[in-house]
Amino acid sequence: MKFKSVKRRKVHEDVAQQIEDQILSGGLKEGANLPSERSLMEVFNVGRPAVREALLLLQRGGFIEVSSNGRPIVTRPTATNVLEQLSGSARFLLSSKEGERAFQDARRLFEAAIARNAAEIATSEDIERIEAALKANREAIGNAEIFERTDVEFHLAIANTGDNAVFKALHAAIAEWLFMQRKVSLRVPGVEARAYKSHEEIYGAIASHQPEKAWLAMDQHLRDIIDSFQKGSLHGDS
Repeated sequence: MKFKSVKRRKVHEDVAQQIEDQILSGGLKEGANLPSERSLMEVFNVGRPAVREALLLLQRGGFIEVSSNGRPIVTRPTATNVLEQLSGSARFLLSSKEGERAFQDARRLFEAAIARNAAEIATSEDIERIEAALKANREAIGNAEIFERTDVEFHLAIANTGDNAVFKALHAAIAEWLFMQRKVSLRVPGVEARAYKSHEEIYGAIASHQPEKAWLAMDQHLRDIIDSFQKGSLHGDS
């Protein structure tokens, strides 16, 4: 017979798990107030520190939020909540060259797939929205700060196609984690014009509903950005 080792949990983790189970099962409805700290202490037969640590754990997981009167309210976890929990780990990984490259490759694969998906499902309204973002990006060439912002907005417009909450949250998280890559890349002469031309190609593939072309255009664009980042980093070190 084979058994798995038993994980020894802390008291506050058990409290948080029971409350989470009640939320997931519908015993505690979204928008409802949790019982007071004193009531929870009595129900679980634990001290105030355990209750407060459990509530903090639930808040970090997106299961509760603290209202203006200080009482915790049951909420529904979102993709953003989940990714926020990864921010610390992501920043730690990005502190090394290996981790940095891993995230760059992950972004390339993710956004290439997003572009392909957009080319498959984009509506006329989606295409108009992406085109507007492209126009703003073109008008920003020569102004690094505005170009950087419109660059993010163009990629976000693509990620918003289909209104998938996970896609949007992932895109926002990756854009935040790799913000330094964008700044360093823009130091390289001519990178804005090249990036805009790539954006034009990506938009054209999406607007004409050519998924494979959209995939390849985004993949090449992000390979170019990685290359520009490496050049910009060398320039900054010299």
